[in-house]
Amino acid sequence: MEIRFEIIEEAVSTQDLVREAAGRGEPEGLAIMALNQTRGRGRYGRSWISPRGRNLALSMLLRPKFDPRDAALLGMMVSIAVAETVEEYGIAAAGLRWPNDVMVAEKKIAGILPEARVMGRVVDYVILGIGMNVNAVLDDFPPELRESVTSLLLETGRESDLEGVARSLLGRTERIYDRVTREGTLFVLDLWQARWAHRGALLERDGMVGRAEGLDTDGALLFRTQDGTLHRIHAGEALPV
Repeated sequence: MEIRFEIIEEAVSTQDLVREAAGRGEPEGLAIMALNQTRGRGRYGRSWISPRGRNLALSMLLRPKFDPRDAALLGMMVSIAVAETVEEYGIAAAGLRWPNDVMVAEKKIAGILPEARVMGRVVDYVILGIGMNVNAVLDDFPPELRESVTSLLLETGRESDLEGVARSLLGRTERIYDRVTREGTLFVLDLWQARWAHRGALLERDGMVGRAEGLDTDGALLFRTQDGTLHRIHAGEALPV
């Protein structure tokens, strides 16, 4: 795959722009970054806080040729690439929180929003929205989030070039995705679990408390509640107790 990287000054949502391009038949590899995103969103319709020119707001288009049940692993694939990128820029160690958050010492530095269109038993496209806190300071976030988020600047004390961060991330994503097309997706699970911050930890999910035992082959969380029942969770959040 060859990535075609576009930088634009402003967008309501890069996710919307890439989805429109996918609907027009754009081949995979398109990546759009907006220096200012006015209505970016994360999972569950939440907004993504992204002050102008400070954070990475980027979406990319893939058209994988594999079973739709494996599409969720592409979000995990990108979270691995993000973790490697923040370490390249001076973070000592980045961990992952299921399903697609990148963490530094239990603070969120990035999140990935995967969206897939499936037609029958075929994946038409997958759009991967990436939000990474790069040069944000604490005052850029609402007070209720300041204890749970961080940025490259806050962790390293240095500003980073947004375009450079984006190109590094896209290069890492391209390399992992090319390996996926050759070998399949199972190795992604191994790479992801090696960085999993909460494997074996007690987690809370929809009022239930249980232990994270592992991941299934499609990326589903294997979550055993205190009554001994093993649940396969495909979406949502499971947060540390």
